[in-house]
Amino acid sequence: MQGGFEISLRMREAQNRMPELIEATAKQLELAVGRALRKTGQWLRTHSVRELGRELGITQAPLRQRFKLYPRVEDGQVKVWVGLRPISVHYLGSPAQTVTGVRVGRQSYDGAFVNPMRSRHMLVWRRKGRERLPIERVTQEIAELGEAVVQRWETRVEARFIELFEQEVRYVLSSA
Repeated sequence: MQGGFEISLRMREAQNRMPELIEATAKQLELAVGRALRKTGQWLRTHSVRELGRELGITQAPLRQRFKLYPRVEDGQVKVWVGLRPISVHYLGSPAQTVTGVRVGRQSYDGAFVNPMRSRHMLVWRRKGRERLPIERVTQEIAELGEAVVQRWETRVEARFIELFEQEVRYVLSSA
């Protein structure tokens, strides 16, 4: 053929490799889903802890241990467990002993006293009765506030998952 060109394509090899390529793509998508689920759970934990800490006026450290991630990639889900038991008031500020009790931040706790009780923190305690013992740790409820914070962030989870999934698919397919 003069002045022209000829292209010869062998499609049979490509057709034979299609099942392998589709299988590889399915595995890559599963990998992308798993990564996106885990990252979405971490994102929810991070932002929930940050906002809850801001609303309580405390550091994130005592709250971070109350948020646990349980990724179950094979089931296509991530469980975020949130511990909403009352928090000890010594996390809310520096306890100061007063004549009538203890002051932590702007809150006063009448009849309370400060003692480390085998801890590195100055804990706030209150006697249960008129006797010397038993005593109980002074705590503040965070359940209602914690649920509200998590529910606010929960509404954004689906959009964040889609965003992370798209990123992970692009990464997995580009590295193949």
